[in-house]
Amino acid sequence: MSSTVFSVQNTHLQKIQPDILGFGISTFVDQIQFAENDVLRRIREEWWERYRHQVRYKDITKVTTVEMTNSKLTPSQWELSVVYLALWKYIYPQLTKWRDPDTGEGKDTFQVQIDFYRDRYEEEFQAILRDGVEYDEDGGGTVSDSEKEPLHMLRLVR
Repeated sequence: MSSTVFSVQNTHLQKIQPDILGFGISTFVDQIQFAENDVLRRIREEWWERYRHQVRYKDITKVTTVEMTNSKLTPSQWELSVVYLALWKYIYPQLTKWRDPDTGEGKDTFQVQIDFYRDRYEEEFQAILRDGVEYDEDGGGTVSDSEKEPLHMLRLVR
């Protein structure tokens, strides 16, 4: 299984956590793919639904039939999100000893990093939505300003 849309690899993990391959697991390709799938699902849930209804496809007859094309997303925009999610949700849980902080042992270093990277993932994902998701709608190979839509479009959404 390899990362197909965003091309995130072990080297991307090492940029954030240089010693990540030194804990007895030589590759995290599967975990990266799981994280990428989760990020794509969240993009579809939180961004694509609004984008297609409010921005691109206002014709109600097209709304239910238009699916997001993953390859039209800009991979570099999502690499860090995939790395943070992989570390938080799939990699560090495999490495931790799962100490109970209530027994006085406290969390081990991996449990602390799980919390840290969960927060970094959420911050990064929300920052991308606020800045504007780059989606090459016309398939031209470049993302124009009109193809970069912030989720909230300068209004408060609750």
